[in-house]
Amino acid sequence: MGKKIYWANALFSEADRRFNEVSVAKVREAGYSVFLPQEEFTENADPTNEEIFRVDTSELQSCDIVVACLDQFPIDTGVACEIGVAYGSNIPVIGLYTDIRSRRKGAGRMYKNQYVLGAIEARGEVVYSLDQLLETLPKYL
Repeated sequence: MGKKIYWANALFSEADRRFNEVSVAKVREAGYSVFLPQEEFTENADPTNEEIFRVDTSELQSCDIVVACLDQFPIDTGVACEIGVAYGSNIPVIGLYTDIRSRRKGAGRMYKNQYVLGAIEARGEVVYSLDQLLETLPKYL
């Protein structure tokens, strides 16, 4: 396969970092190359805003697809920005939405910004598990 994936998710809490590590390991085991932004700078690094933007945008624009984790409420602002950059760069996006409230109807359903979802759906789709992501990736790569 060898196609490059950009993994977009919140990455500052221990829980998010661990989710990213475990999920990306499974995607890599399936044969894909993945850029995970949290691996670029160590926990003790103190990069500037411009440095983060430059490195991440360069990696994003050189990838074949973006996997954007949508579980944060609201969608993480960095992730939403990365979705917009991908859309503007004609790069497909698969939204990964694992929150159990994702398929609820009515008041128990978690709201997601329709503009951001529209950017995903214009060139990609939303999936609801890591297994479904792995099944869907070949369709775009």
